[in-house]
Amino acid sequence: MSTRNSHRPCRRIASGRSQRGAATLIVVSVLFFVVALVAAYANRNLIFEQRTASNQQRSTLAFEAADAGVEWAVSMLNLGRVDGNCEPVDDASATSFRDRYLDINTNTGLVTPRAGVPAVALPTCVHNGAQWLCRCPSTGASSFSAPPTNLVAPAFRLRFVQLPANRAGTIWVEVQACTRLNDDCLGFGTANTLNTVAGEGRAKTSVLLALRSALPSLPVATLTARGNVNLSDTSPRIWNPRSGNSPSLAIQAGGAVTPPNPSPPLPNAIPAFMLGGAAGELVSDETQVSRLDPSLATAVVPNGERLFGGLFGIEPTVYRDQPASLMLNCTVPCDANTVRDVAARNPGRILWAQGAVNLNGGSALGSAAEPVMLVVEGDLTASNIQINGLIYGRKPNWSFSGINTSLRGAVIAENNLVLSGSVELIRDADILGQLRWRQGSFIRVPGGWSDY
Repeated sequence: MSTRNSHRPCRRIASGRSQRGAATLIVVSVLFFVVALVAAYANRNLIFEQRTASNQQRSTLAFEAADAGVEWAVSMLNLGRVDGNCEPVDDASATSFRDRYLDINTNTGLVTPRAGVPAVALPTCVHNGAQWLCRCPSTGASSFSAPPTNLVAPAFRLRFVQLPANRAGTIWVEVQACTRLNDDCLGFGTANTLNTVAGEGRAKTSVLLALRSALPSLPVATLTARGNVNLSDTSPRIWNPRSGNSPSLAIQAGGAVTPPNPSPPLPNAIPAFMLGGAAGELVSDETQVSRLDPSLATAVVPNGERLFGGLFGIEPTVYRDQPASLMLNCTVPCDANTVRDVAARNPGRILWAQGAVNLNGGSALGSAAEPVMLVVEGDLTASNIQINGLIYGRKPNWSFSGINTSLRGAVIAENNLVLSGSVELIRDADILGQLRWRQGSFIRVPGGWSDY
């Protein structure tokens, strides 16, 4: 009996230990389950944050690409002739970006998208990981080598949209951007079409653009000078064609006008001031000269910059540095070929010559469809050349000498002008209209912006 009783406590001890082990296992299992739930929840949050960060990164990339597309469009509108890759070219048969995609009415200034440009020919750019590649086709589709599929390659496409209200000199540009080159993602289609592209960032931006005219105020006279005009050493034809019975000015000067006085008289001398008669004939009319014009009096226009600001609406340095302005270094006088080539490559842009200009013959400078806007800081010499456009001289005593030279448009002297030689000046309203409505800088309108 004593032997049996001696083993009973051992059995009770083993049973208690097994119960405590089972309880520990249950507790540990519960703890592991809780830890697993916490890990799963943390992993879920991590995945969510990763997806949110990825979406935010793609969304930001698309938005930045759209904004870059707007800036690119503005810069392209202020360039000269470009090829199909949107690069500047010297080819005179190429068109400017502005003329390729916009129509501008030179009578009303209304800007509209050019008709006949298909959706596949809209300007498009893509980043290939190293640089932006762009296409500016006239008719056919943009052709790109697709970037690697493992590369995030943002792209954008733009189009121009006419304003609902006809406002001169303004146009909407819409830019559609995507985080990869895909026609569905970049297309300006319906929402359902755009939603077929999954997993990509997409942004759309619209900005109102306006043309800052190269000539917002048209000169009323063929030749305008704030100071004196000296014609004593010339035999000019200064002609302002009259429309019906409306008055017109050949010369408008804030100072005195010295007429030609050759001694001895030139044979077959051409009258100094010519006016187009009602039937188109040329007649000499001294009344078409406004001397000591009160609108140009020194009390009203005390310096040349005041005249410049009244004509162009901004200060000379701001006008010179605007996006569509090209500066020519004419410390050594620029010749006709230099000025003509720059003008031919850059229709719609303003030429600012820092120094003297010598237009020494050759083919015409500018044309009726693409006149030249030329600001000259030095003297101007011209011989045996046809000039189409407006020339503005800035010297205190500006010398414009010419031989067998004809200019259609207008001439403006910021101060005094000495005109010599045989020069024909004809005010051409159509050419001045081209300068007013087609030339100048396109800029973003403050507040004219929206994104989607």
